[in-house]
Amino acid sequence: MNSIYEKLFELEKNGVTAVLCTVINSRGSTPRSSGSKMLVYKDGNIFGTVGGGEVEANCVVEAVNIFESNENRILKYQLIDPEKGDPGICGGEIEIFLELVGNSSSIVIIGAGHVGKNISFLAKWAGFNVIIMDDRSELFDSKSFSDVKWLNYSSTEDISSKNIITPETFVILTTRNMNIDISLLPYLIDQNPRYIGVIGSERRWISTKNKLEELGIKKHELEKIYSPIGIDLKGETPEEIAISIMSEILMVKNKATGKNLRNLRRD
Repeated sequence: MNSIYEKLFELEKNGVTAVLCTVINSRGSTPRSSGSKMLVYKDGNIFGTVGGGEVEANCVVEAVNIFESNENRILKYQLIDPEKGDPGICGGEIEIFLELVGNSSSIVIIGAGHVGKNISFLAKWAGFNVIIMDDRSELFDSKSFSDVKWLNYSSTEDISSKNIITPETFVILTTRNMNIDISLLPYLIDQNPRYIGVIGSERRWISTKNKLEELGIKKHELEKIYSPIGIDLKGETPEEIAISIMSEILMVKNKATGKNLRNLRRD
């Protein structure tokens, strides 16, 4: 039987996230003592227990909310008088720390040219789980991509079969031409990842958008796409462009404003 520590290792290994619920303080009669742990997954499934009953049910509800808020919290319950709303009648008090654990931040880069290569380096350095893909196997360089996962693909169906795009995934298209983007974007939009960014000029994006609308993609779906990609750093080199793109991704990931901190703090 797996222990909760083995489950935690699996989270990191597989790039999955969960909420770890730990009893950090218990006084008097409570269902579980300090140190008891439970994992809550995004779908509400659990592993382990912090005592069952209404305390545990409340804990699961609060844990699922953390996936959206991305903020850890402490739950405090008295187990004395259910008529006053206490989730139990044991007679004690319990505190449970809810902590988001694991690694849900995965980046899939489609296009292994100069910019894609530099993004993969920055993303890995920033702690993301990185997959880079291209249909040109000759671009693979074991030295340049030694710390990321490399995948070849031959078609949209091939990408689909790999099951690597989830609602938590950041997807970046740094492809060599607009036609590749047009072939991939309908599938990517349907997967509803957390972020889709498409490299290219404003003119290229307008042409891409028009073609996608002709294919039946709705305008509200296209509005979710970041293109031209990145924040305005006036960068021209692949390295500078990669920094601009990763800055935008961190802004989305951390729900930040992207404003200059000097002005933000003074405001």
